[in-house]
Amino acid sequence: MLNKNDILSSLLSEIEIVRHLATKVPADGMDYRPSEGQRSTLEVLRYLCSCAAGGTSAMVDGNWDGYKKWSESVAEMTGEGVSDALNRQIEGLTEIFAAIPDEDFDNRMVQNPLGQEFTLGRALMEMPVKWMTAYRMQLFLQAKAAGCTDIGTYNCWGGIDGPVQAS
Repeated sequence: MLNKNDILSSLLSEIEIVRHLATKVPADGMDYRPSEGQRSTLEVLRYLCSCAAGGTSAMVDGNWDGYKKWSESVAEMTGEGVSDALNRQIEGLTEIFAAIPDEDFDNRMVQNPLGQEFTLGRALMEMPVKWMTAYRMQLFLQAKAAGCTDIGTYNCWGGIDGPVQAS
């Protein structure tokens, strides 16, 4: 069974992959939007810089005030602010997780926005972990679509540059 350190480690790993992918977005790629009504690359990054800590605080606190606070903290963030915002999210997550009693992680029941009930631990996996993974993939795809064609599996899943392929 996963424990709170496993979930925290997974979130921190996702953050580091996002940090890596953010460096791959072409200079003119922050405004790239796959289609009307979809988030721009910068908007995806803003979400990724707040959703893990915001979602975690919402589940721990039992309300969405913390989520709103985290979202507002990156609302005006530029591409140059990504690394600092990710650092703040790491610090926030580390503090929040340190305060979660193990028995709450395993036994406390919480509700997601759809009204479904989960243990706190499962809720953290179902929301912040999955949000980070899904939107990290979106960031990867948008970086490629915006012109960074030399990234691949290593970048997306490991947050590292892979071996150079011969043409």
